[in-house]
Amino acid sequence: MPSLSIARGPSRVLVLPPTVRDGELTTKILDNAGAPCLVCANIDHLCEEMEAGAGAVLIAEEHLLGDKRRRLRGVLERQPPWSDIPVLVLTLPDELALASLREWQQEANITLVTRPLRIDNFLAMVRSRLRDRRRQYVVRGLLESLEQRGREFQQLADAMPQMVFIADVEGRIEFLNQRAVDILGSGLERPVGFAECFAPAPEDAGRVASRWRDAVESQQGFACEFRVLHGDSGAYRWQLARAEVVRDAAGGVRQWYGTCTDIHDRKVAEEKLGAALRQSDAANLAKSEFLANMSHEIRTPMTAVLGYSELLAEQESDPEKLAFLEVIQRNGAFLLEIINDILDLSKIEAGKLDVTLETVDLRRFVGEIESLLAMRAGEKGVRFQVELDAASPPAIRVDPKRLRQVLINLVGNAIKFTDDGSVKLAVGRDGQRMRFVVSDTGIGMTGEQLHQLFKPFQQADSSVSRQYGGTGLGLAISQRLAAMLGGEISVRSVPGAGSEFTLELVFQEPVAAGPTPTPTPLDPEPTLTAFDNLEVLVVDDRRDIRFLSGRILSDAGANVKFAEDGLEATRFIERCMAEGTEPRLVLMDMQMPAMDGYEATQRLRAIGFKRPIIALTADAMQTDITRCLESGCDAYLSKPIDKVEMLRTVAYHLSLSEV
Repeated sequence: MPSLSIARGPSRVLVLPPTVRDGELTTKILDNAGAPCLVCANIDHLCEEMEAGAGAVLIAEEHLLGDKRRRLRGVLERQPPWSDIPVLVLTLPDELALASLREWQQEANITLVTRPLRIDNFLAMVRSRLRDRRRQYVVRGLLESLEQRGREFQQLADAMPQMVFIADVEGRIEFLNQRAVDILGSGLERPVGFAECFAPAPEDAGRVASRWRDAVESQQGFACEFRVLHGDSGAYRWQLARAEVVRDAAGGVRQWYGTCTDIHDRKVAEEKLGAALRQSDAANLAKSEFLANMSHEIRTPMTAVLGYSELLAEQESDPEKLAFLEVIQRNGAFLLEIINDILDLSKIEAGKLDVTLETVDLRRFVGEIESLLAMRAGEKGVRFQVELDAASPPAIRVDPKRLRQVLINLVGNAIKFTDDGSVKLAVGRDGQRMRFVVSDTGIGMTGEQLHQLFKPFQQADSSVSRQYGGTGLGLAISQRLAAMLGGEISVRSVPGAGSEFTLELVFQEPVAAGPTPTPTPLDPEPTLTAFDNLEVLVVDDRRDIRFLSGRILSDAGANVKFAEDGLEATRFIERCMAEGTEPRLVLMDMQMPAMDGYEATQRLRAIGFKRPIIALTADAMQTDITRCLESGCDAYLSKPIDKVEMLRTVAYHLSLSEV
């Protein structure tokens, strides 16, 4: 590595690489190319060396987060007028991060270099930046003795790829280099105002004149983007003008030194990027709407299949027919599980799956997991045990719904792939991480199978899919949910001996909360006379769902009325309110033609209807739940309809409503 005394100056490259290994490789490449470099330890070290002198800076995008970027920005902003140190940022293909960096390009000499590097192109770029930087250092020397070396300055300024200008104390342009004369089409015969000299495009002229006037009056630096008409081509091109005050020994303003850099290609790229981002946003919105529609269109008929088979089973006594109905319900539930997996994966990819952190009683949570899966293990003859380390915290802060989804998938898979032996869930804390370890004595996996494990629609191999079933989505979803929770899933496995899946999450201290209110006790399943002939309005555009909901409620003792959409429901209730006979509760589907449930609920609340409204939705994401509640609903139910849950919810809100 070259010594600092030799390296400091316009020829050395300061490097802050992604990793130590990358730094070693970069040093070797640059040294072989005759460009001495210094690998910096951190952003502070880099900034110190920049202020000492450098030809170019090579920095990985990872080092430009938060305060680190502000630290580097401060050094760049403090550069003297002659200095425009080139900064090459090694970027990853992340459009959001790239958009942020491109904004920064307006303020400094930033070049984005996408990884992995192409060595020849990279070296050519570095050499080009070092050449420009060496010219800047020469400009510095000339500016320090401008009065004695005016001729040399003129020659150097003419060699600059930018337009170079000098303005007097009043802001009148009194010097242009040859590049500026070529672009503007004429030189200066006398000092002229900034706008008169550069003749910005009509759309920019007022803004440019105002900015320059403010800078001159405040004696502060000037930076402005505007379009300039090129005399040779007759076309407008974007320029970035920057100027700084030159002061005399007493601190008074002596002159303004500035440059205009052609940024037309960058502006065109920014406009294309903006259009692409708008198109991407529109595509994401369309995808979200598609997911909501798909969820509704799939879950609604599934509601009918599962609901009607349950109603039929309640009325059937023939064992053979009951067995047939059980097959329908079991396979319907399996199909629903597949549908949920596909929709969950799509929601994750669309960024529409929500994480809501809560304080969770760990012992109770683990006990629920044990209760949910003990029966499944028992049916298969597999021993299932849960171990909660005594040193585990009593509570953690996590999204219980998503954590439960991951653990049920991991334990469920362990049970499914274990024909003989045991499955264990061990929970404990390891430093600042919570560990949930699921181990089994099942069939195990090879290294090649492990490689495919977390890919969507992939299973260990086709024989596994044929023997055990499944879509191969569960683990892919679980891994992504783990990442959303701030953790990851790792796996070890031995063919024929079993597997061990470990979910690690960063431990988050629970937030202190007040006492939990005691819920109103409800019957597990209300009796057939629980609703005592109270009137309930069911609003749904699907006849099958109206009949199913109505049958469940009428069997429980309710007097059920029906409406086919939100418009019919609002008109019906308006008439009832005028007569003083409004229903005690409304069960409202949220996705309907003519008028959807959201608008209907808002209208009912606007006209003074205060009775409970329960949303029936096929898309129970947090954003949709929030929208239901914000529109005026008191609660929500998800499709397919769970009979017991529907009756519990309706009974609870009927008990709260006024007579």
